[in-house]
Amino acid sequence: MIKSILEFGLTRSAIIVLGLMVFCAAGLVAFTRLNVEAYPNPAPVILEITAQAPGLSAEEMEKYYTIPMEVGLYPTPGVVNIRSTSFYGLSFVRVTFKYGIDYYFALQQASISLQQNVTLPGNLVPTIQASSLVGEIYRYQIVGPPHFGLTNLRTLQDYVVTRRLL
Repeated sequence: MIKSILEFGLTRSAIIVLGLMVFCAAGLVAFTRLNVEAYPNPAPVILEITAQAPGLSAEEMEKYYTIPMEVGLYPTPGVVNIRSTSFYGLSFVRVTFKYGIDYYFALQQASISLQQNVTLPGNLVPTIQASSLVGEIYRYQIVGPPHFGLTNLRTLQDYVVTRRLL
């Protein structure tokens, strides 16, 4: 079998050279179309929308701010996922868009949806900022009273802090 392949290559060198030229041309076309970024972002567009109303409990934030923002953002074109968290005086909504959607298009659509579909108490205007899963690195230190112990600090980290950060 190898003998027949070598014989074909040596007797029909024009076909081999033509195939090599086509292969090189295809490689050159692929190289010119290659998108090279210093820090590529493999994640889809994610927007974080926050609203602050100091003095309200987490339940009130959920009722008056978080749920209306979720419902208002749901019909936004390209939305894949909406997740939210409510804290004391803070409403946090994370909106994930489909892969391939432009950041500015997603930002514009989310802003339009909030303006048209959401009326928050006190005419509060929520802030919209971009999020990147690649850039989400957060360092912190958990410190407790001297008698608390490392095991209790680790339990606090695993069951309270981690769930709040997610």
